[in-house]
Amino acid sequence: MRTLLLNAFLFPCVLCAMLGCGEDELSPAPDNSDDKEAETPFSSIPNRFVGTWYAEDNEGPLDENWDQGSFQGQQGFKDFRTFIFTQDGKDAIEYTSEVVNVVDEIKMYMYRLTGTLTYDAGSSTLKFHAQAGKMRVFSNKYDGYKEVAIAQKDIQAYTTALIGAEATEYNSSANYLTAKRLDGAMELSAKYKKADGNISPGQPDDYREPPASGSYVQIGSQYYPTVAVGDLEWMSVNYAGAGGIKDYAKPQFGTFYKFIDLAGIPVPDGWRIPTKQDFKDLLASQEIELNDWESTDGSHLESKKRLGYLMSSTGWLKEDGFANNKSGFNAVPANLRVTNGNPHGEGSNCLLWTSETDDEGNPVVFKIIQLPSDTYAAFSPQVLGYNPAHIPLRLVKEKD
Repeated sequence: MRTLLLNAFLFPCVLCAMLGCGEDELSPAPDNSDDKEAETPFSSIPNRFVGTWYAEDNEGPLDENWDQGSFQGQQGFKDFRTFIFTQDGKDAIEYTSEVVNVVDEIKMYMYRLTGTLTYDAGSSTLKFHAQAGKMRVFSNKYDGYKEVAIAQKDIQAYTTALIGAEATEYNSSANYLTAKRLDGAMELSAKYKKADGNISPGQPDDYREPPASGSYVQIGSQYYPTVAVGDLEWMSVNYAGAGGIKDYAKPQFGTFYKFIDLAGIPVPDGWRIPTKQDFKDLLASQEIELNDWESTDGSHLESKKRLGYLMSSTGWLKEDGFANNKSGFNAVPANLRVTNGNPHGEGSNCLLWTSETDDEGNPVVFKIIQLPSDTYAAFSPQVLGYNPAHIPLRLVKEKD
């Protein structure tokens, strides 16, 4: 734990006094029962952060080493760290380790700090506030380890800050937390992996209450507004359920899913993931025609205006005045997401899954694309690969 707050434990003379260096038997930890646990602030944290996270290039979470009485770590600047984040911000834990050479002895330190969490939504910053802790010392000079409680004077000012923290919530692949970790005055890029067995889809944060007016569909604990367009009733917002990828700064984008994830969407009775024909009917309701290539004429002025009836009135980059959401469908330009990269197109591309695949087995996407000169709607296959696209979706049903 490379911090001035615990540096007293790194001096050999202090260690010898505390741990009985040179003795054949392990010394018991001193009685610190008179120390009072620090009172630290706490707050609830978003569900996406709840769980056990360990540094991406570690062999596994350090809490397993602690429970087994084993050690994981090495000399150098590689981060060995594990967090256990709790929903209510209480009883959180941070584990760290480091290795130090003392003459001909290799000392290996492992720390277990318990404390609380606070979360600042504006900067997406998670802070861990230490309340109490223990340190174990492993050595090439003896078997096992020696353990000592960390004095409160060394605990009280210690915090770990993860600035700009974001976490994925995949159902079918590993989840990662990325942030800038404040280490003294430096901000270091950090990436943590969620431990197996602790992956939790969480509870979606949006649409917790029915809309104040208008129709809606309930999916689990969420209430999505709907709108009748032509002969169909559509969700007028993107589905924002658990799993997938979320952009928490832009909740209007909903959740981005891989095509394989669609089978796990809890579709209510009577509703469905749209077919190509459903989207064709949506276009036809606005008197928008498709050509033989299943695309609209992006250069045709009247077609562009009518397509604007389906587009959200905000969020689109081109300010031609056509996007007015007259129909209420409210297509938002969320584009797509991938787990490795930052694709361009947000603000000019609306992509939504259909339930269909093409003749080669590639899933089909409905899209509204805004170019500098043209704006058009079309269908296109989304070729599956090693880094598949995550795309939003809507649900639809026959109008009552």
